Amino acid sequence: MNKNRKKLSNDGALEGLPLYLILLVVIAGVATAIIVGWMSSAQSTELESIEVDEDDRVISTSSGQNIDVTAYDRDGNGLEGVVITLEGCDVVESGETEADGTYTFTGINPSLSQNQNFGEIEVTARYTGDVTTVRTTVITVQN
Repeated sequence: MNKNRKKLSNDGALEGLPLYLILLVVIAGVATAIIVGWMSSAQSTELESIEVDEDDRVISTSSGQNIDVTAYDRDGNGLEGVVITLEGCDVVESGETEADGTYTFTGINPSLSQNQNFGEIEVTARYTGDVTTVRTTVITVQN
Protein backbone atom coordinates (compact mmCIF):
# COMPACT_ATOMS: atom_id res chain seq x y z
CA MET A 1 0.00 0.00 0.00
CA ASN A 2 1.25 3.48 -0.89
CA LYS A 3 1.85 5.58 2.26
CA ASN A 4 1.81 8.92 0.35
CA ARG A 5 -1.88 8.65 -0.57
CA LYS A 6 -4.19 11.24 0.94
CA LYS A 7 -7.03 10.04 3.11
CA LEU A 8 -10.63 11.02 2.63
CA SER A 9 -12.34 12.56 5.65
CA ASN A 10 -15.84 11.64 6.70
CA ASP A 11 -17.34 14.43 4.58
CA GLY A 12 -15.50 13.33 1.42
CA ALA A 13 -12.88 16.16 1.39
CA LEU A 14 -9.17 15.49 1.14
CA GLU A 15 -7.21 16.20 4.32
CA GLY A 16 -5.24 19.42 4.07
CA LEU A 17 -7.31 20.80 1.20
CA PRO A 18 -8.77 23.71 3.22
CA LEU A 19 -5.23 24.89 4.07
CA TYR A 20 -4.31 24.85 0.38
CA LEU A 21 -7.42 26.85 -0.46
CA ILE A 22 -6.67 29.43 2.23
CA LEU A 23 -3.11 29.84 0.98
CA LEU A 24 -4.34 30.12 -2.60
CA VAL A 25 -6.89 32.81 -1.69
CA VAL A 26 -4.30 34.81 0.30
CA ILE A 27 -1.74 34.64 -2.53
CA ALA A 28 -4.35 35.59 -5.13
CA GLY A 29 -5.49 38.55 -2.98
CA VAL A 30 -1.94 39.84 -2.54
CA ALA A 31 -1.20 39.42 -6.25
CA THR A 32 -4.40 41.28 -7.18
CA ALA A 33 -3.54 44.15 -4.81
CA ILE A 34 -0.06 44.42 -6.33
CA ILE A 35 -1.41 44.44 -9.89
CA VAL A 36 -4.10 47.04 -9.11
CA GLY A 37 -1.54 49.27 -7.38
CA TRP A 38 0.85 48.95 -10.28
CA MET A 39 -1.85 49.77 -12.82
CA SER A 40 -3.04 52.87 -10.95
CA SER A 41 0.51 54.19 -10.61
CA ALA A 42 1.20 53.46 -14.29
CA GLN A 43 -1.30 56.08 -15.45
CA SER A 44 0.80 58.76 -17.07
CA THR A 45 0.17 62.42 -17.60
CA GLU A 46 -0.98 63.20 -21.10
CA LEU A 47 -1.64 66.39 -23.05
CA GLU A 48 -5.36 67.15 -22.99
CA SER A 49 -5.61 70.64 -24.51
CA ILE A 50 -3.85 73.87 -25.38
CA GLU A 51 -5.07 77.42 -25.06
CA VAL A 52 -3.86 80.64 -26.61
CA ASP A 53 -4.33 83.66 -24.35
CA GLU A 54 -7.60 85.41 -25.24
CA ASP A 55 -5.82 88.64 -26.22
CA ASP A 56 -3.58 86.71 -28.64
CA ARG A 57 -6.25 84.79 -30.62
CA VAL A 58 -6.52 87.60 -33.18
CA ILE A 59 -3.35 89.59 -33.86
CA SER A 60 -2.30 92.21 -36.38
CA THR A 61 0.67 92.41 -38.68
CA SER A 62 2.36 94.94 -36.42
CA SER A 63 5.80 93.89 -35.26
CA GLY A 64 7.08 92.58 -31.95
CA GLN A 65 3.97 90.88 -30.57
CA ASN A 66 3.93 88.37 -27.72
CA ILE A 67 1.82 85.21 -27.86
CA ASP A 68 1.09 83.22 -24.68
CA VAL A 69 0.21 79.52 -25.00
CA THR A 70 -0.70 77.14 -22.14
CA ALA A 71 -0.80 73.34 -22.29
CA TYR A 72 -3.06 71.39 -19.91
CA ASP A 73 -3.14 67.79 -18.70
CA ARG A 74 -6.29 65.70 -18.08
CA ASP A 75 -6.78 67.25 -14.64
CA GLY A 76 -6.61 70.83 -15.95
CA ASN A 77 -3.12 71.45 -14.60
CA GLY A 78 -0.38 73.14 -16.62
CA LEU A 79 1.85 70.58 -18.33
CA GLU A 80 5.63 71.02 -18.51
CA GLY A 81 7.72 69.85 -21.47
CA VAL A 82 5.18 70.34 -24.26
CA VAL A 83 6.76 71.50 -27.52
CA ILE A 84 4.73 74.40 -28.96
CA THR A 85 5.18 75.41 -32.60
CA LEU A 86 3.83 78.44 -34.50
CA GLU A 87 3.65 78.18 -38.31
CA GLY A 88 2.07 80.47 -40.88
CA CYS A 89 2.07 84.08 -42.12
CA ASP A 90 5.90 84.01 -42.38
CA VAL A 91 6.21 82.85 -38.75
CA VAL A 92 8.07 79.66 -37.80
CA GLU A 93 8.85 79.51 -34.08
CA SER A 94 8.94 76.82 -31.41
CA GLY A 95 9.53 76.50 -27.68
CA GLU A 96 8.86 74.25 -24.70
CA THR A 97 6.42 74.90 -21.86
CA GLU A 98 7.68 75.68 -18.36
CA ALA A 99 6.59 74.01 -15.09
CA ASP A 100 3.28 75.93 -15.10
CA GLY A 101 2.49 74.75 -18.65
CA THR A 102 3.03 78.13 -20.33
CA TYR A 103 5.30 79.36 -23.07
CA THR A 104 5.51 82.93 -24.35
CA PHE A 105 6.63 83.66 -27.88
CA THR A 106 8.16 87.14 -27.98
CA GLY A 107 8.69 89.50 -30.88
CA ILE A 108 6.42 87.69 -33.34
CA ASN A 109 6.20 89.51 -36.72
CA PRO A 110 3.48 87.98 -38.92
CA SER A 111 2.97 89.24 -42.45
CA LEU A 112 0.30 88.95 -45.13
CA SER A 113 0.47 89.30 -48.90
CA GLN A 114 -0.69 92.64 -50.32
CA ASN A 115 -3.99 91.20 -51.47
CA GLN A 116 -4.71 89.40 -48.15
CA ASN A 117 -6.67 90.87 -45.28
CA PHE A 118 -6.59 87.76 -43.09
CA GLY A 119 -4.33 84.79 -42.48
CA GLU A 120 -3.73 82.06 -39.94
CA ILE A 121 -0.91 80.90 -37.73
CA GLU A 122 -1.28 77.27 -36.71
CA VAL A 123 -0.36 76.53 -33.09
CA THR A 124 0.72 72.92 -32.59
CA ALA A 125 1.45 71.30 -29.24
CA ARG A 126 3.30 67.96 -29.14
CA TYR A 127 3.85 65.95 -25.96
CA THR A 128 5.29 62.48 -25.54
CA GLY A 129 4.16 60.49 -22.51
CA ASP A 130 3.23 56.83 -23.03
CA VAL A 131 2.13 57.94 -26.48
CA THR A 132 2.76 61.09 -28.49
CA THR A 133 -0.18 63.48 -28.34
CA VAL A 134 -0.69 66.43 -30.70
CA ARG A 135 -3.20 69.25 -30.27
CA THR A 136 -3.69 72.23 -32.58
CA THR A 137 -5.45 75.56 -32.63
CA VAL A 138 -5.32 78.65 -34.84
CA ILE A 139 -4.44 82.31 -34.36
CA THR A 140 -6.03 84.73 -36.83
CA VAL A 141 -3.80 87.41 -38.35
CA GLN A 142 -5.34 90.57 -39.80
CA ASN A 143 -3.99 93.75 -41.43
